[in-house]
Amino acid sequence: METYLVPGASDGVRLSTVVIAPDSPKAVVQFVHGMAEHKERYYPFMNYLAEKGYACVINDLRGHGASVTSAEDLGYLGKDGRAGLVNDVHNVTEWVRKRFPDLPVFLFGHSMGSMIVRSYIKRFDRDIAGLIVCGSPSNNPAAGLGSFLAGCIGLFKGQRYRSAFLANLCTGNNDKKFKADGLRNAWLSTNIANVQAYNNDPLCGFVFTANGYRNGLFLLMKDIYSPDGWSVSHPDLPVHFIAGAEDPCIISLKKFSEAVSFLRARGYREVTSQVYPGMRHEILNETGRENVWRDVCTRLDGWLAR
Repeated sequence: METYLVPGASDGVRLSTVVIAPDSPKAVVQFVHGMAEHKERYYPFMNYLAEKGYACVINDLRGHGASVTSAEDLGYLGKDGRAGLVNDVHNVTEWVRKRFPDLPVFLFGHSMGSMIVRSYIKRFDRDIAGLIVCGSPSNNPAAGLGSFLAGCIGLFKGQRYRSAFLANLCTGNNDKKFKADGLRNAWLSTNIANVQAYNNDPLCGFVFTANGYRNGLFLLMKDIYSPDGWSVSHPDLPVHFIAGAEDPCIISLKKFSEAVSFLRARGYREVTSQVYPGMRHEILNETGRENVWRDVCTRLDGWLAR
């Protein structure tokens, strides 16, 4: 395992980045983590893929983990907000291509990261060889209103203000159908140890700033579900959606299917999907996650064999 500080796209952000790689990798998988978590939570799956021959790279997003200089910056995405998130990830891709020249790069985004990677391919789809979209938040027509409200709160309360109202608006109902578990954030997975570790981690589950909610959720959602601005310069890019059937972020299987169909309608010729029965949001950390790990590796191997 090697750790680097990779320059971000703007604001002087330096992204804490980790590489886990075998001696002679056959390809690279670049991970983009979700909201209010950090890169270390992906190490078990990255180690698994490294054993299968893949170099794995992940950075803490701006406003997360070791990419912040103080606790007050957790959940603050900077003045460039949404664009900064996406361009940061692209900067890391460019760094990866120099670090591993001539190797194909596959992109994997989870949750908020799944929105970042779709905003990424809207602009930079030629720079990767395949995309896996994990735990994708489905389109919510209230994103425009949410953006407006977060903007107003940021204007009057400050961009770093942490609003309980915005937090409840975004994830407040996620535990509703899992109340019987008696555990905060039970919506993440049926794996109790995973949920408890998340709840006990100060770098997980923090309330975003008004700036973070506006840019990291609402504006990202508006961007990826708008039909405008898609260049689709790489229509043969394979895209594979994966999700737990009980994940509240997908809203419903119908809405999940609509997200898949949306990219097909943009012009991508190979957009596939798989739903895992009984699993919730964090399928990489779920009970039975080994099945997900194996399926993802098989998918990557298939893309690489072409």
